[in-house]
Amino acid sequence: MNATPARPPAASRHGRLTLDLVRDDAGFFALEPFWDILVDQMAIRTPFVRWDWMRLWWEECGAGARLVLAVLRDAHGIPQAIAPLMLAREGDGARRHLVTLAFLGGFGSAHGERLDFIVPAGREDELTPRLCEAFALLRDECDLVRLNFLPQDSASTPHIFAALEGAFARAGVLNRHPSRVISLPSSWEEIEARHGANWRGNLRRSCRQFAEKHSGTTSQAGVSMPFDAAFNAFRHLHLENFPAGESTFATPVATRFHNRLAAEWLPAGRAILPLLASGGKMTAAAYGFIERGEFYLYQMGWDHSFARLSPGRMALRWSVVTAIGLGLDTYDMLAGDYAYKRQWSDSTRWLLDLEAHNPGSLRATLFNTLRVVRRGFGKFIPEGRAA
Repeated sequence: MNATPARPPAASRHGRLTLDLVRDDAGFFALEPFWDILVDQMAIRTPFVRWDWMRLWWEECGAGARLVLAVLRDAHGIPQAIAPLMLAREGDGARRHLVTLAFLGGFGSAHGERLDFIVPAGREDELTPRLCEAFALLRDECDLVRLNFLPQDSASTPHIFAALEGAFARAGVLNRHPSRVISLPSSWEEIEARHGANWRGNLRRSCRQFAEKHSGTTSQAGVSMPFDAAFNAFRHLHLENFPAGESTFATPVATRFHNRLAAEWLPAGRAILPLLASGGKMTAAAYGFIERGEFYLYQMGWDHSFARLSPGRMALRWSVVTAIGLGLDTYDMLAGDYAYKRQWSDSTRWLLDLEAHNPGSLRATLFNTLRVVRRGFGKFIPEGRAA
């Protein structure tokens, strides 16, 4: 691709904008030179909206889906903002019968998190409502809208919710996910000081026994093991704990996606795989991504034969130490309200699943009626505007 300017020309900010719906691969790939330039300007920027993630998801996971990317272009045709959307059917349950308008990469076995419209910081009030005009244009092509893992604190979120209320029926917050976060200080000792004596003592004891009795070592993929060998070993450890059917990470589609992603991102330092080893063999590891001073913990794996030493906790500790050593300031454990996440974190960021129904869709009406009956008459109640 030819080099492009660091950002769209300043003059284009004041010109006339047009909304374009990109529906084919050619149009999607033509956005590559502009995509990450716009991501770089977002207030909330995550690896899950990056071009590489979206491209790989579409190539490996997009079977049966249709692109409907909403793009705001200036008078020169340069994209100013993008709503990464698709029309697809979810793979299981009653939703497989419904055409859903969703974030590109918003569900399936390699779904992203903290997904959002790609809008430059400070321009959300101007541009997001214009992108949301796509909802009315696409309403007759879908049965419902399901926008998963939208950051509650995004400046675009209120506009998205308001637009869903205007174009669809029963707009509401279907799920609200806690995403536990560790604020990273300058040293591991400062992390320890936040916790009680039992927490510190148990973790120190595990690490000492691992080192003394098992010749345990800490390292990273690309240092003690080649990237590809390390990632393959990590996947096998993950499968020991979460076989296919229990972990979406273990599905063939997710395997292909992450094999390709890790091959690109690990050598580039955009993903890291801190690991523990004993006798030259990996015993535990944590896999995650780096973006704008933040680490996103995506998956973990460990050897069950070391269970009494809590290898998962040791891998988590080493990944935190690694993130501190890289000068990162935030460690995001992503969605999932697990006890260990609550124990380690010191704050919470919330993610929303927004849903709305096409009032003209018989399938959507039947789906909602069956859900109300199944949940006991009306437990799904719209929770009001997302803040």
